[in-house]
Amino acid sequence: MLNMNNKDLKVAVLGAGAMGCLFGGLLAEKGLNVTLIDVWKEHVEEINKNGLKMDGHGGDRFIKVIATSDPSTIGKVDAVIVMCKATALEPALKSIKNIIRDKTVFMSFQNGIGHEAIIKSIVGDEKVIGGTTTQASNILGPGHIMNHAALPSWIGEYDGGITDRITEIADTFTAHNLEMIAAEDVKKRKWMKLFALTAIGPLSAIFDLHHTDLYINNNAKDVSRSLGKEIILETREVALADGVNVSEDECLFMFNKIVDSKQTNKSSMAFDVLYKRKTEIDFISGAVSKIGKKHGIATPLNDLMYKMIRVKEGMYS
Repeated sequence: MLNMNNKDLKVAVLGAGAMGCLFGGLLAEKGLNVTLIDVWKEHVEEINKNGLKMDGHGGDRFIKVIATSDPSTIGKVDAVIVMCKATALEPALKSIKNIIRDKTVFMSFQNGIGHEAIIKSIVGDEKVIGGTTTQASNILGPGHIMNHAALPSWIGEYDGGITDRITEIADTFTAHNLEMIAAEDVKKRKWMKLFALTAIGPLSAIFDLHHTDLYINNNAKDVSRSLGKEIILETREVALADGVNVSEDECLFMFNKIVDSKQTNKSSMAFDVLYKRKTEIDFISGAVSKIGKKHGIATPLNDLMYKMIRVKEGMYS
């Protein structure tokens, strides 16, 4: 038992970008003991000096939360929310070995699939649970984020099932302003998020449009939504071949939920391209293509999304 109902529970957020700040900020706002970890020193200094500025959903405000670029100053923690970019995952995990206790739990809410295997290889299988979210946020500047909505997140044992630690984390996070649902099959939930990511992420980045302009406020919205659906249904064929039993309605669920929420937010992939950073395309469209090849499933649309984003990256990397 992790005693997750104790407000003295220590939580570290590894990667204080938009989503890391959103999760950590919401939990800290309601009294949970949270420390944000990030290498962006100006960002960290601004948060420590003035608090995390969170605009948008819930009202514009400053939230008091601790941030650091030096994990050695933290001490042991009970839970680590992994929010760093997939491209920085291994070095980020190796930098925080001093904060891990015997029962520290790691949960990844990163975009795409394949992160849990990397985390397990570094901290051990028994410490890792699965997570996924429909929340959305973006960075407005150092110490400043935009919260676009209040949408649910899910956690579960990655190999299936709900244990006491899953229930305790879900209940405690929900009580502290971050809706968290315990899921029997979080692997399936991660694929359900991946369906949306394969459609929304690359298209938002390629066209430099936020979700609402891409799928709602667009004279060609029927075309864009049809294309998004075609990408998702192709991804579903790969999921079915990989042993994930998901219906057509289920695989479209998160895509429709995100689009219908009318978020004026670009995908994180779009921001990566905008700021000339390496994207997570290898863990999204690239992962679908790779798993598809393993099962003999053709993935022409995911292959195309992958190649187009790589061309975008080729302009600056």
